[in-house]
Amino acid sequence: MSAYIRPAAAFKKLETARTTGQNVYIYGATGYGKTELIRQFLKNSKYIYIPCERIGCDLSQVPENNKRIATIVIDNINIIESEEQRQKIKELCSRSNLWVLLIGRSRMPGWLYDTFVSCHMLLITEDDLAMSLEGIDSYMRSEGIILTEEELKFQRKYGEGNPLGVIFTAQQLQAGKKIGKELFREDSILFQTRLEKGIITELDSELSDFLMKISILEDFTEALAAIISGNSAINSLIVRILDSGNYLDYKDGIYTIRFQMREALRRKAKNELSEKDISHLALLAGGYYESRNEDDKALKLYAEYGETERIRDLLIKNSRKNPESGYFIEMRKYYLMLSDEDIRSNIYLMSAMSMLCSMLMDFEKSEYWYNELKKYKNTVKGSKQREAISLLAYLDVALPGRGSVNILQLIKDYYILLSEKSLSVPEFSVTSNLPSLMNGGKDFCEWSKHDREIAATAGNIVCAFLGKYGKGLVNAALAESFYEKGGDPYEIISLISKARLEAESGGKTELRFAATATLIRQYISNGDIVGAKELLCSFEKVVREEGLHKLFPNIEAMKCRLALYSNDMDMVKEWMKVAPDENSEFVALERYRYLTKVRCYIAFEQYDKAYALIEALKYYSEKFDRKYLIMELGVLTAMIMYKRGFEWEKEFILTLEKACEYRFVPIIAKEGATVYEMLKECSDKCSTNKKINKEWFKRITEEAGKITRLYPLYLKSSAEKQVMLQPMDEKILTCLADGLSIGDTAERLGINYETLRSRIKELYRKLGAKNKTEAVMIASSLKLI
Repeated sequence: MSAYIRPAAAFKKLETARTTGQNVYIYGATGYGKTELIRQFLKNSKYIYIPCERIGCDLSQVPENNKRIATIVIDNINIIESEEQRQKIKELCSRSNLWVLLIGRSRMPGWLYDTFVSCHMLLITEDDLAMSLEGIDSYMRSEGIILTEEELKFQRKYGEGNPLGVIFTAQQLQAGKKIGKELFREDSILFQTRLEKGIITELDSELSDFLMKISILEDFTEALAAIISGNSAINSLIVRILDSGNYLDYKDGIYTIRFQMREALRRKAKNELSEKDISHLALLAGGYYESRNEDDKALKLYAEYGETERIRDLLIKNSRKNPESGYFIEMRKYYLMLSDEDIRSNIYLMSAMSMLCSMLMDFEKSEYWYNELKKYKNTVKGSKQREAISLLAYLDVALPGRGSVNILQLIKDYYILLSEKSLSVPEFSVTSNLPSLMNGGKDFCEWSKHDREIAATAGNIVCAFLGKYGKGLVNAALAESFYEKGGDPYEIISLISKARLEAESGGKTELRFAATATLIRQYISNGDIVGAKELLCSFEKVVREEGLHKLFPNIEAMKCRLALYSNDMDMVKEWMKVAPDENSEFVALERYRYLTKVRCYIAFEQYDKAYALIEALKYYSEKFDRKYLIMELGVLTAMIMYKRGFEWEKEFILTLEKACEYRFVPIIAKEGATVYEMLKECSDKCSTNKKINKEWFKRITEEAGKITRLYPLYLKSSAEKQVMLQPMDEKILTCLADGLSIGDTAERLGINYETLRSRIKELYRKLGAKNKTEAVMIASSLKLI
């Protein structure tokens, strides 16, 4: 007979409940051993067990006037539909002479909630029932099976600690199978069969029919559920499903059917619905996604259910958007599936393929489709030719593979041409959803050299050419250019305020993001990290209200950068869990997140990973002539070499020469303590370098020193952060943090005044601080006080 492995957390809660007399509600999906838990816990006790069925349960067994406390176990309460019986169970929970243990599949039936609260019931969750690594190991050993740590982790992760899944796996291993994804698939089929024959058949037909139809989707909202079901009262239906079992997960307005249940429902749908019915459901859902501009979801659904015509129509519609809002990269596999004949049949598809291939660094193919579009232009007349001209103008300006050379002249020329022919150019985002204009859709470093002149002479033309994307552009671009050159903070703030107001009046939130990001960087430079976080939080609310999902990833990356400055390494670790994986695929549009990840790697001393990612970004930067990115990567590369003890000066000085050409300051100084040390060490060589201006070098050194004092732990290694303090040192720091003077501190701690002064001076040295404020800030960052 197999050993029973106690779920320790659940047993502990039951012991507590028995001692305190609390009633208990236990929930978990099928297979989590809810009933067996009670059997094992009460095996030496008397109790009344009452199973429930859809028609109800026999509550007549419950004694009415017992003097001793009776233990009552009511199992499968989620299936009860009788309001009378539900009320009876609630009354039983309020009786002082009963200890009631309720077992169900849902997190908390709505009808039980008020009783749960008023009777102070105790909750045992699915997580409490799940088997831990140790529990799985103990069970397997009892069956004569020894698993490695990796195999145990695999079973825990994919089986979610479900005891029934562990039993299935043990049986398969005893039959000679090996643990892994193939065995998990076989276990899943067994588990899904159990769900289909046992759990799903118990559900009310209306619930099972809805779940079967909605299971064709990965997730759904209430609005989408209403469309699929045709039920306007969808909320009450979902409530009934939530009450019936632990099948749905819910987060941020989105419901997800749990994997095993969803697969079981899909099997049921395949058996009971015709291909035409399923196709109809897919089209309904796809239409919903299209109406919300979630074209990537619609395409995935159409591809899964073979709706080729809808795929082509949607790609044509998507081709009319700019690449950032059009999910070009995400949809590339669908574009690349199109035949050349299909692409040539539509000028927007030719334009999209030219853009997509350029983004994928296939410049030869990009130019091929550009020339195909050009050929088409020469074979048509009238409105079709004008449309082709506007697309060619867009590509000439926007193709990333062509860099930024002569882009201003191109815009001027095309603006005149398009104006004369009354044409409009397709949307062109200058930010690519990144928090920068200078280093966004294109590299505009060269413009920074003549920023005021370009703004005065060509600003209106550029804004008009870009349409909505041009609103607020001039002021936002000037602000970022001034910031990069270490300009007057108040002039920068003034320009950003104007830019944001202009963008809010019919412009694009993407531009507001770039302007807000410049202001956040200015706050960081000024030492106002709290203000920077508050500003980003406020902007994030705007983005959520507008549903601009494409901005969320870079907003989260910016939060991570702020966490790096404030040494919140727990938050940094959390962000790294969702950071893009450069090893599975390199996507150029993810460059801001990649650069954030490089800094995280440096902070965690994973220098080889940082260097490998930098090399991939360098390849991209050189191919696309991204001057700003090349300089930024140069700084980060030199920092890694410096920290590793390798030769670093050559790379660093070459980067300083490039940055000095543009008089950029923060690109060097913002990296803080490590760069500050590097600048001091190479100052003699830089003083004789004709390409490095002495006043500029003095400025970046001062700014790097300032960042070092403001954020002393930024990108520091764990060894650099370690500070050994004695208990008295910690008491002194606490007094200083409380605002006490040296005299008051000496009196509180009973220390001689001069002795205390000497000790504080030594404390400053240990912490690398110049004054009390810095010492307290560093100590707080290190969690020493």
